Amino acid sequence: MSAVKLFHHPTPVSIPLKNGKNKSVPLTDYIAEKCPSIVGPKAYYSPTPYLFNEMLSLPDGGQVSIDWCPPLAQKPIDNTPTLVCLHGLTGGSHESYIRGLLEVITRPPFNYRGVVFNARGCGNTELTTPQLFNGAYTEDLRHVLKHIQKELPEGTPLIGIGYSLGSNILVKYLGEEGDKTPFKAAISVANPFDFVNSGYALDRSYFNRKIYSGTMAGNLKRAFERHTDMLTKNKAIDVDQVMSATTIREFDDAFTRKIFGYTTVNNYYRDASSCRFIEHVRVPLLCFNALDDPISPAESIPYDEVKTNPYVILATTDHGGHIGWFEHIRHPTRWIVKPLAEFVVAMFEAHDPRPGGSKLNPDTIDKSVDAIQAEE
Repeated sequence: MSAVKLFHHPTPVSIPLKNGKNKSVPLTDYIAEKCPSIVGPKAYYSPTPYLFNEMLSLPDGGQVSIDWCPPLAQKPIDNTPTLVCLHGLTGGSHESYIRGLLEVITRPPFNYRGVVFNARGCGNTELTTPQLFNGAYTEDLRHVLKHIQKELPEGTPLIGIGYSLGSNILVKYLGEEGDKTPFKAAISVANPFDFVNSGYALDRSYFNRKIYSGTMAGNLKRAFERHTDMLTKNKAIDVDQVMSATTIREFDDAFTRKIFGYTTVNNYYRDASSCRFIEHVRVPLLCFNALDDPISPAESIPYDEVKTNPYVILATTDHGGHIGWFEHIRHPTRWIVKPLAEFVVAMFEAHDPRPGGSKLNPDTIDKSVDAIQAEE
C-alpha cells in the first residue's frame, strides 16, 4: 500500500464556495472534502505486485537496476524458474510489452519469477559513469546474470527474453558465450539483427526517416539530456551536434560511436549486428519477427544463418509491426503474449527442478492468457 503524501504552503490559497454566501475555505480543506483519493482513508493505491528495484554496481563504476517480479518480499528467493527480460531502446521495466508478459507468467497458473534488467541510464537509473548502452555491448548483461545467479539457489532455471535492441544484445551475448551461458533457453522479439541494413532501411524513405528514425533519435536525445552533466565528461562529445541529430544514425554518429571508440557509425553497426553471432548460439532460441516491422525489416532477418543452427527457431508473421501484434478492436491485446508464454512454459517444464513442477497444456495456457489480459 502506498499512501498519498501532500506538500503545500503553510497558508494555502482560499477557494470560494459556490452558494456559500461569500464563504471560502483553504485549498487543502477543499481538496480534503472533494477528493477522497487525495486526502483521507482512501488516499492510497496498492501497486501492482510487480517490482522490487535493486541497484547493481558494475566493475567500471557504472550501475544498472534490476526489477524483481513479484517483489522479493512477496515471493522470497527460491528455485522458481525465472525469466530475465531485456528491454528495447531507452526502455525499461515500465514498458507495456514487458509488463504484458510478466503479468501473465508470474501469476497462477504459471507462478514463475521475472527479473527485468534496466540498462545504464534507463528505468530511472542514474548514470555514474559517462557511458550509456549500445547494441554491441554485452558485458553489463554478464554482470547482471552473475548477480542473479548469486541471488537465486544453484540450479534455478533461467530463460532470457529480449525485445528490439535488447533482443539483439541477448542474441549477440548468446553467440559469444555458446554453451557457457546460464540460460536454458532464450527468446528474441523484433530483433533488428543487421544494424547496417536496418539503418539504411530507416533512412530510405521520408516517412521512416521522420517518424521512426526521428522518434528514436528524439528518445535518445531525451536520455542524453537527463544525463548531460555526466556524459559530457567525455570530451569527444559535442552537445550541439548530439542535440541537432534528427535520425538515429546521426545520433549514433554524434554520440554512440564516440563513447564506445568506433571510427565510423557503420563500424559500430557491423560490430553490433547479432546476425553475425546467431549461428554460434548453443541453447534453444526462438526468434519472433513481423515482416512488416519498419524498425526490424524483413530484409535484415538472417534466414540462412538460422537454418545452419539446430538450436534456433525463427517464427515470422506477415503483420505485427514493431513489438505490436495487437488483435481485437474494442479491447486490443497483444497476441504475441500467447506464443511467448507457451514457449516459456515449454522450456521451463523441461528444466523445472521443483518436485512436480508445472504441467500446463497449451489450451490452459492460452485460456489463462485471455483471462489475465481481460482483467487489464
